[in-house]
This record gives sequence, structure tokens and C-alpha cells, in this order.
Amino acid sequence: MRKILSRIGIGLLILIIAGIVVCFYIGELTYAFSLLLLLLFVFGAMGQLYKLKNDEYMYHKLNEREQYEDYTR
Repeated sequence: MRKILSRIGIGLLILIIAGIVVCFYIGELTYAFSLLLLLLFVFGAMGQLYKLKNDEYMYHKLNEREQYEDYTR
């Protein structure tokens, strides 16, 4: 399932980039800049998700170490 979603995501990313190039080529600057803004939002959201996942991992890692130290003393 995850493999399929990643392929769909990469396909949509390629389509958006191709759409930006085509819109600049034919002179539709409004659509091109709106697609650039959409791409910026997508990358920003992905960055926030990875940051959240990393924060959760670090939280669990730190709490497990404290519990380990409490039991081994």
C-alpha cells in the first residue's frame, strides 16, 4: 500500500512540475505561479510531517532511557 501511494505521489509531483513548465511556455503565468505555490505547500507539509515524526521518535527514545535508568539503579 505504501509503495503504491509513493508512486502516485511521485507521479503527481512530476505532473505538477511538467504543468509549471508548460504554463510558463504558453504564457499562462498566473497558473504557473499558482502551481509553484501548491508545490511549496506540498513540500512544507511534508517537512512538517517528517519533523513531527522525528519529535515523536525522540520523545519515545528519551522516555525509554529514563525508565531504563530508574530500573537499573
